[in-house]
Amino acid sequence: MLVRYRQPWFLSSRVDSEFDRLMAETFGREVAGFTPAADIATEGDDVVITLALPGVAAEAIDITLDGRKLTVSGERAESRVAEGDRYIARGLRRGGFNRTFTVPQGTTAEQISADLENGLLKVRVADVTKPKVQPQKIAVNSVVTGKAEIEATDTE
Repeated sequence: MLVRYRQPWFLSSRVDSEFDRLMAETFGREVAGFTPAADIATEGDDVVITLALPGVAAEAIDITLDGRKLTVSGERAESRVAEGDRYIARGLRRGGFNRTFTVPQGTTAEQISADLENGLLKVRVADVTKPKVQPQKIAVNSVVTGKAEIEATDTE
């Protein structure tokens, strides 16, 4: 027969911790930093990366190309309520963000453009799907093989 002993405070502490977690999520936990959602699609020979950045100003966004790494980073500014007012709940992520994408070898900054409209950042990488070098045909020459004559001379 298996006998289990439970401590009397087991259930109480579990309820307390769950209550604390729910209260923190609803009323007080600091929500900072986020990873923006992204869609990646092709448009002709271009690749378009669309990131959801509502509430982020264009001036707060940095896009860098380092080798094959295209990085979009920035910060959503802290929103404020009027003096004397307070938040009841905070669910909007704020703070810094950073997303890195891999682009094909040889991609240059001149191929990349970005537009921010209605909270969506569209980063276009031009001519990515177009082959950089077109295949070229190499001619094959025919070599006629025949009997070769060898001349020998006596050196003595």
